[in-house]
Amino acid sequence: MKIKAYIKNFNGVMDGILKSEELERVIDPRDAQVLLTWQDVRGEYLELARINKEFLHKPLIVVQHGAGATRDYQPPENFPLLADKFCCWGTEDYNRLIRIGYGDKGVLTGSTLISQLKPREKHVDRNIVFVPIVTTHEEPANLITFYELKKIELEYAQKRLLEHKQELILDWKLSVIDSSACSGLVDEGRIPYHSVNRDFRLISKLTPLHDKNLYIGSVCESTVGSATHMEDCVRLLTQTDLVVGMVESTFPLLAMAMDIPVVICKEWEFKIYAGKDYSNCEHIRTDAVTYAETKDLRKIIEQELSNPERLKEERKQVVLRELGDITTDPDKNIIKLVKEMVNG
Repeated sequence: MKIKAYIKNFNGVMDGILKSEELERVIDPRDAQVLLTWQDVRGEYLELARINKEFLHKPLIVVQHGAGATRDYQPPENFPLLADKFCCWGTEDYNRLIRIGYGDKGVLTGSTLISQLKPREKHVDRNIVFVPIVTTHEEPANLITFYELKKIELEYAQKRLLEHKQELILDWKLSVIDSSACSGLVDEGRIPYHSVNRDFRLISKLTPLHDKNLYIGSVCESTVGSATHMEDCVRLLTQTDLVVGMVESTFPLLAMAMDIPVVICKEWEFKIYAGKDYSNCEHIRTDAVTYAETKDLRKIIEQELSNPERLKEERKQVVLRELGDITTDPDKNIIKLVKEMVNG
C-alpha cells in the first residue's frame, strides 16, 4: 500500500520524490502519514511545523533545498529545527547540524538535484554565465561586476570586428564574420550581435528581484518557485564554459558538478539585513573556485578559460562534500527514510 504523503516542492528538490510510485500525494496534511517540505523556518512551513508538533504529530522531514541551507539554524538566524529529520546533501551540512546540536536529526541522503544534471553539449561559442547575488532587492555590487564583465565582452566583440575590418569594408555580410550562421538566411546584410560576441558571450542568470533593464544583453530569467526552474538551469549549464558568481551558492555548485570552472568576484560583502548582521556568519568558501577582485576579473577569467581542467580534482571533492555522492540515488534514500519513519 502506498504511503500518503504531503509534499511541498521548491527548487526542484522534490521532483523525483513526486514521481515515486511508493507515495500517494495528498493535498491536506491532516490526511497524510508523513510530511515532506523543503524548510521549517519561515512562513507557512514554520506554521505547519508548529501545528504538526502540537496537534498532528506526524513525521516531518525537511529535504535540503539549497547550498548551505543548514545555516538557517546558526547565527544570525538561529531558527529551531522543528522537523524530525533533515535530509542533508553532503557531509558539510550534515557535520554542521552535528556542530550546532542537531546531529540526531541529520540524515545524509545526497542532493536530489543530482539526477537532473546532464552532460555538457558541444558548442562553438564561449558562454560565460553571470550569477548575481539574491537579497531583498537589487545590489550595486551585482551591477558593478556585471559592467566589468560587459566591458570584457565588448572588447572581444570589437576585436572580432577589427580582425575582419578590411573584408567588411569591401563586403558587409554576415558570412564574412560568421560563416556558420548563414544557412538559410534571407538577409545576410544584417549582422546580429550574437555573431559578433561569440568569443565571449555574457549571459545574466536573473530572478524577478533583479533590475532586469540594467542587464544589457543576453538574460536568462527564472525563479526557484517555477516548475521548470531546475530544467532551465541545467539546460543553460549544458552550454556554459564558465560561471561568474558573487558567492558560492547552488548554481555555481551545480556548475562544479558538471565540471565547469567557477570564478567568484569579491565585490560583494555580507552585511546587515533586516536588523541582522551576516558579516560573521558561516560562508561557503572552497578551493574549487577562483576568487578575483573586480579589476582582475579579465585576467582570472581568461586564465580559467585557457585551462578549464586546472581545478578539476578540487571540484570533484567539493561536490562530494556539498552535494554528496553523485553516483547514488538520493530519491531512493529519502523514500527509505520515509518508510522507516512511517512503518518503524
